[in-house]
Amino acid sequence: MTKRMLPTLLATLVAMFALVAPSAAYAGHRGQPSYGPPPGRVLVTNQSGGTVNVALSGQQSRALSSWQTAELLAAPGDTTLRATYLQFGVVRTLQTARLVVNPGRTVGVTLSPEKTARVQVVNQSDRYAQLVVDGQLGAAFNPGEAKVVPMPAGRHDLALTADGRTLSRTRMDLRPFEEPRWLVDVPRAGTLVVTNPLPIAIELVCAKGLVRSVPAYGQTTYATLPLGGFHLTARRTSGEFIDGETADIRAGATTGWRVDAPRTGFVTFDSAHWLGTEVRLDGRLMVTLAPDGAHRTETLVGWHEVEVRDDRGRVVHQGWVEVKPFDAVRVDFGAPSHQRAYSDNGHDSRGDRDDRRDPDDHDDHDDHRGHDHDGAVVAEGESCGMH
Repeated sequence: MTKRMLPTLLATLVAMFALVAPSAAYAGHRGQPSYGPPPGRVLVTNQSGGTVNVALSGQQSRALSSWQTAELLAAPGDTTLRATYLQFGVVRTLQTARLVVNPGRTVGVTLSPEKTARVQVVNQSDRYAQLVVDGQLGAAFNPGEAKVVPMPAGRHDLALTADGRTLSRTRMDLRPFEEPRWLVDVPRAGTLVVTNPLPIAIELVCAKGLVRSVPAYGQTTYATLPLGGFHLTARRTSGEFIDGETADIRAGATTGWRVDAPRTGFVTFDSAHWLGTEVRLDGRLMVTLAPDGAHRTETLVGWHEVEVRDDRGRVVHQGWVEVKPFDAVRVDFGAPSHQRAYSDNGHDSRGDRDDRRDPDDHDDHDDHRGHDHDGAVVAEGESCGMH
């Protein structure tokens, strides 16, 4: 090497030293400079309520548990602190802070409590649905879609509706950092509520023959019924038909059925007559009674004409009866024994003859016209005497 080349070599060495010197100043152990200004410190206290990851600009992140405090070293100057957490597979930012770090000084940062919670709602039905949160419309869902829905931490009433009907509803306590899920499917069952507005107890009979009693003015609920038509028959406790219904059971819905009043009532014909009788209602033969017989008949509610004749064709009773849906009525008629016809002088016009001894004597029978036996219409439990 000649003396002419020596100045050039020295200049090159000085330039290289100038490039390396600034970087070497902060190349000490764990970020502490080996010489130059000392680093600053960032003291982080986690009051967020969950585990978070904290990191300064250009540094690796560090996990920080709830209520834990960590000290981070930083080169003097501007830097940014970022606190994040992982929820439902997504990195959420809890807090960011721009800091000025001075050499040898400490900067304190407190992470505030997280106020946002999230729930994953999964619409497992085949319907377009709408989320309702505390009565307010929320996110919309395609069939089979899942969404993570943010909302303030706390208790919330959730419902998922479709076509104006509620598919499902729930109440959830949502907390930050947790990962609750709400799976909503179309229920495979529905509910039927039956109301009995009548002043009498009734029985409900389903297609399987199962019987359920409902008191007067009462109500009963059939829960978790299969979808489709569900048939019920309402009857009196004595077994007579009142009403029937085939209810449409829909998924997750409540169907109501109000039992109609019966269109029929009951009348009891009670014969005290010594002969057999035929009872006609509105001209139609209703029943044939033996002497001292009785019969309970179901017929339409309303007024009906009653005619009773005995075996000899004589009218024993004739009149009208009102049949009511809830109160049974009774028609009493006839006489317990034959009544003779007397002449004006008080003697028996036929002597000792009696219709019971000579039933084929039609002439004697004709002599007794005008002496028909009367009857009366009374409520059940009452009696009626002869006129």
